[in-house]
Amino acid sequence: MRNLMITAGLVLGLGGLSACGGKDKFDEVLGELEGFKTRMCECKDKACAEKVQEDWRAYRKTMKEKLGKDTKPSEAQDKKGKALDEDMRVCRKKFDEATPAPTPTETAPPAPAAPTTP
Repeated sequence: MRNLMITAGLVLGLGGLSACGGKDKFDEVLGELEGFKTRMCECKDKACAEKVQEDWRAYRKTMKEKLGKDTKPSEAQDKKGKALDEDMRVCRKKFDEATPAPTPTETAPPAPAAPTTP
């Protein structure tokens, strides 16, 4: 949920790009998000999904710095970004749900009975 909120914040917080020809930059961000979504959905294990998520976080940080805080996507871009983010979240979640619960440790043999005194 936290990742969804962060990504939604990024999508919503990239406002104003279309005003100065920045639409192409925002489309670039969407293209990258689509690539991350594809990588995430191709993962076969949790380690892969975690690596993709880590890479996405690093990319998201650099894009925020490049694009600034006062940028806005078009309505279509916003909708596409949210859909891609949701798809990526669904693909990642399959590994969270598939992670088996920790196995209980083997129980130690019972302690020997205390000797009884006659």
